Amino acid sequence: MAERRRAQGLTLRALATAAHVGRSTLAALEAGKLRELGYAKVARICAAVGLVLEARPLTLEKPLARHRHLTESAARELTKAAIEDIVIRGDIDSWRGLVGAIRRDKSGRTARRARDVLAGSDRSDPRVRAFSTLLSSVLRSRRTGIDHA
Repeated sequence: MAERRRAQGLTLRALATAAHVGRSTLAALEAGKLRELGYAKVARICAAVGLVLEARPLTLEKPLARHRHLTESAARELTKAAIEDIVIRGDIDSWRGLVGAIRRDKSGRTARRARDVLAGSDRSDPRVRAFSTLLSSVLRSRRTGIDHA
């Protein structure tokens, strides 16, 4: 953001005024010191420097698991269908990839999708039970800051 602002010859104050945010908020954003900033503020800041803010699902370089009913795009975006394929039909490497994606996704969306998939899955399936246990361990470690899996 700072590069874009400077490239356009804007001061912190000028961009903050154009985006209707505080100068200190913008300075903290550029310095990486904000834990969170609301979507509306980020969208206004982006618009003020000519950027488009786009929300998309997490996209992987390649699918974690292949299945004949799943498009490559859906698999890379970790849709609920992709997560279900990984849990039900994937191998241990696919599971590791999904766990890694869950850990990297700070928004928690991938973890929520995985929980939703497991909630709607057949609990008598040993793979569903096993991945459910693994996911619980991963989510617990995220909350406590301890890396278990």
